[in-house]
Amino acid sequence: MLTPAQRHFQNVMAQRRGTSSDTCDFTAYEQMLHRLRLDKVKLKSIQSKTVKAAVKQSLIGSYQGWIDGVLSADTGQSDDVITTLMIWNIDAGNLDAALRIAEYVLRHKLNMPDQFERTPATALVDEICDPVLVAFNRDPRIAPIDVSLLLRLDAMTNAEDMPDPVRAKLFKAIGYSLRLDSRALQSALAYLQQAITLFGKIGVKRDIELLQRAIKSTQEPDANDNPGNDGEHATEPVAAIAQEQQEAVTSSPESAATARRAGVKKTAAAPKPRATRQTKTRAGKKAAR
Repeated sequence: MLTPAQRHFQNVMAQRRGTSSDTCDFTAYEQMLHRLRLDKVKLKSIQSKTVKAAVKQSLIGSYQGWIDGVLSADTGQSDDVITTLMIWNIDAGNLDAALRIAEYVLRHKLNMPDQFERTPATALVDEICDPVLVAFNRDPRIAPIDVSLLLRLDAMTNAEDMPDPVRAKLFKAIGYSLRLDSRALQSALAYLQQAITLFGKIGVKRDIELLQRAIKSTQEPDANDNPGNDGEHATEPVAAIAQEQQEAVTSSPESAATARRAGVKKTAAAPKPRATRQTKTRAGKKAAR
């Protein structure tokens, strides 16, 4: 962690970069790159994603003066430090800070460092939305992040070029978040429909069906009085998805195999009484002889 003086120095050096012919400004950037390389070596030795995220969180403070200075100067110069820290902030869970940097990176059309092999917009959507969708897959009833952050990401990247499956991923994450609000079901449906239009295998067909039924039920006051109406699934699309996920787990091949193995063990244990009866019969015959 930087001292206030160190942070101020970084800030000043970052602001002067590109606005001064002084070679010390370039040296300051080289020093930041060197620090970044050393920290990457440290991170490369860590296998746990959870531990790595915690370490990134502790490291980010050492660059905060540079981040503040770059954003304040707003020169738009190529900067591998700032683009890398944008991703590190995502990994560490600092999404608001990451999007603050992202706005600068996208506006100045900066490139990502070579190891990312993607444009900034694509990297942003991938790195933010992948964990969100994993969390929704575990429990569709809980939003892992505030939907406002996803909507902000959508607004920032809507003019950016990216693969259709990647943008579909963003729309899916927004749709899943919005459907948790009964007042936003129409918006959730619109986002999920956009997602499947962009990428047919995005996996939201069932979600769309349940949302359509839920919306229809809210438009029909007497729907809950109809004996043939599946009220639970129509009014609680998220609960229905959660139930289906649980049923899928219990009926999975692994669960079935476990049940079959248990059955085999029980069957194998059953012959013991018969063996006992046979023993008694032989004993009876021997006594008779």
